[in-house]
Amino acid sequence: MRFLSSVAVVLLTLALLPLTATTAAAQPGESRAQLEVTDITPSVVGPGAPGEVTISGRITNTGDRTITGLEARVQRGDAVDAPDDVQRALQDDVASATVPQFAPVTDTLAPQQQAPFEVRIPLAGGPSSLQIDRNGVYPLLVNINGEPQYGGRERIAEGRFLLPVTATPGNPPSPPPAATPTTLLVPLVDRPRMEREATPGQRTILADDQLSESLAPGGRLSDLVQAVGEEAGSGSPLAGGLCFAVDPDLIATASAMQDGYQVRQPDGSLQEGIGAGAAELWLGQLREVTQGRCVIPLPYADADVVALGRADLPDLIKGALDGADLIERELNVQTRRDVLWPIDGALGEPAASELGDFGIDTLLTQPSALGLSAEERAPVSVDTDNPEYRPTAQPIDPLLTAALDPQRAETGTAPAPAPGNGLLTAQDALGALTVRARTQTEPPAPSVLAPPRRWDLAAGDLRGLLGGLRQLTEQGFVRPAGLPSGPDGADGGSGSDEQAPPEQDGQPPEEGGQSPEQGGDGDREPAEPPGEQLPPARLNYPVLAGANEIRPALLQDLAALNYKVGDLFRSSERDPAIDVEPGVLTTPLRNGLLRAASSAWRGEPDAARTWLDTGESTLDGVLAGVQVDEFSGKVTLAASNSPIPLTVTNRLPVTVFVELKVARNPGLEVQDLGVLAIPAQGSRQFWPETETSRVGEFRVDVSVQTPSGTQLGSTRRLQLESNAYGPFTIVLTAGAGLLLVALAGRRIVRRVRNGRNTAEDGAGSAAPSSGSASDTPGRSENPGGTEQARDPDGKAPAWNAESRGAVGAWPGDPHHRQ
Repeated sequence: MRFLSSVAVVLLTLALLPLTATTAAAQPGESRAQLEVTDITPSVVGPGAPGEVTISGRITNTGDRTITGLEARVQRGDAVDAPDDVQRALQDDVASATVPQFAPVTDTLAPQQQAPFEVRIPLAGGPSSLQIDRNGVYPLLVNINGEPQYGGRERIAEGRFLLPVTATPGNPPSPPPAATPTTLLVPLVDRPRMEREATPGQRTILADDQLSESLAPGGRLSDLVQAVGEEAGSGSPLAGGLCFAVDPDLIATASAMQDGYQVRQPDGSLQEGIGAGAAELWLGQLREVTQGRCVIPLPYADADVVALGRADLPDLIKGALDGADLIERELNVQTRRDVLWPIDGALGEPAASELGDFGIDTLLTQPSALGLSAEERAPVSVDTDNPEYRPTAQPIDPLLTAALDPQRAETGTAPAPAPGNGLLTAQDALGALTVRARTQTEPPAPSVLAPPRRWDLAAGDLRGLLGGLRQLTEQGFVRPAGLPSGPDGADGGSGSDEQAPPEQDGQPPEEGGQSPEQGGDGDREPAEPPGEQLPPARLNYPVLAGANEIRPALLQDLAALNYKVGDLFRSSERDPAIDVEPGVLTTPLRNGLLRAASSAWRGEPDAARTWLDTGESTLDGVLAGVQVDEFSGKVTLAASNSPIPLTVTNRLPVTVFVELKVARNPGLEVQDLGVLAIPAQGSRQFWPETETSRVGEFRVDVSVQTPSGTQLGSTRRLQLESNAYGPFTIVLTAGAGLLLVALAGRRIVRRVRNGRNTAEDGAGSAAPSSGSASDTPGRSENPGGTEQARDPDGKAPAWNAESRGAVGAWPGDPHHRQ
């Protein structure tokens, strides 16, 4: 019976297993496979295009069940003719207007296995075509079906995108009356990587070596530069409509890498980096591609300027906007110093009011961040809290932003598109731009395409986007255009020299030059004609953007550290023997702190804190370069004003002005030597005098600090032993001795005089009573018959115990002496 029961349980389990597996694997909205589209030909259907669309890529089984009988087909929705229709097509499922037959892909796909696929479908014809007979922008769906193990046939993966059709086969295009001015921003931004920037005597240290992969051929940043060079090189019609948005920190990191660097390992050790060659190759390609192009310097490390302004840190805003010189020097280009593309295209007060001091007169912002509708894209004049500062804002096209970055809200922050979807977002951007061009008013408002900050697009995907833009340009739908200038038509504001120190508490800025040709080869839109006023707008900083800002508490800690950096700069000067400016030392320290405020850490407070700790550690290491040397043993003070030996060593490449700080110690005073100059990479010995008021041992804590109070290096403890009295003790002792001598002398004098008077009294009583007064000179008669000795003041002495005990008080009777 037990055997039969066991068999029944096993059979029941096996019977239920398929049902259980099917239920567990068939979660709503869960894809069993990942579809990666790598090529769409043509990206824009226009004159001369083939009569079919070819879509190729690969399919990966991401589940834990084998899938059999994989098939694919391409379904088409109705054409979208308005921006609202485009938004719905990007966000929601679109009803299929055509349902062609499936074509086989592969027979079996095991878990984690990958298989290529290619689908060809005619543009027009019978039921197995897309049935496109007029121009428009069509939503397409790549539908992959299969049969998972233990389940029925179902859709296992899909991919959606827009296909612009500007001309059906055999027909000419029908462009709009006027082409839409279009600018594509190409962001060159990465996450902060550099723990410590190279300074004289110290090598560059990176937190990891992932940037070397991105800069190497096939990497993200390499692909961006390569695709632009191939599809929009010199002489390309797109050249005037591209604008590179470059993070100075990325350029500084790549430049440091090509000279050799070290990488921090998980265990804290350091290892040689492998990306020197990749960095050198990438920088060379970037220099070539950016020649004569529009280049916008982003804030250093793409720092959160809005958060810095809200924390009332204008000096750090200035530091963040101080990277234009570095880019110009490394890439040999002129930058648009007057343009700011804030994080997420949103800017708030009080940061906006501070920008006027830094030459920013053009802002790239989302329309909603200006209180405008999505269709208002013409430049406006921004009212700030500074009545004398009214920059021009060029709205970013939110329709194109949604196409290029579908995972983010219009003014929120989200990661870049998932790998494998780059080409689909490029297709969506081309479709959205085509709809925008068809529905433009007269004159057409400019469209600025703003991709995600850390745009993850393969070279082929970006080539597809640029190729499509070139076709739309040639057919009269778009016109590549540069960014507009500010209200005065000037090319750029001021920028400080890259080696300038961080401004802090009155530290004077070192302003750099300004070039009248900033911005490239004349591809910028002309300034507004004199007398023509732009419509006004007010900043409308979104709540969602504020919620993602770098935390105020972290920024206050950052400001405190930045004060130390500025204090070190103010306390340093160039040493002629080494010839290093203080800014060479302090600017990398400030930049290291700004990495903690990077937009990469929006929504990641722990990562921001980690980078702030890294910046603090680096700063502490530099401050420790000036310190009091360790003194072994004990110092014996032979005299009350003996000097003590103190040696201050400076390992930094600049002269540093310091003060010795000696902790108070009862019984010991140490001479204040004032401000001392310690030469670069040298040392000086000092002998401050001491003043002791007691004998014994002293433990004295000595440190060195800047004249403003920032401590440099560690506190050292000296052991002192004093065997000599101090001047105060000697004076006090001598005074007490003199007082005792004076008192003793006074008593002796008084007693001697008292004894003499007593002796004279005894002689007078033995003489005859008939003696006359004239026989005893110096005497006077006493009516009472008794002669008394008198004090010089004429008073009779008081006879008391003290006088009786004095010598001579009782002559001839030693028993009465006490």
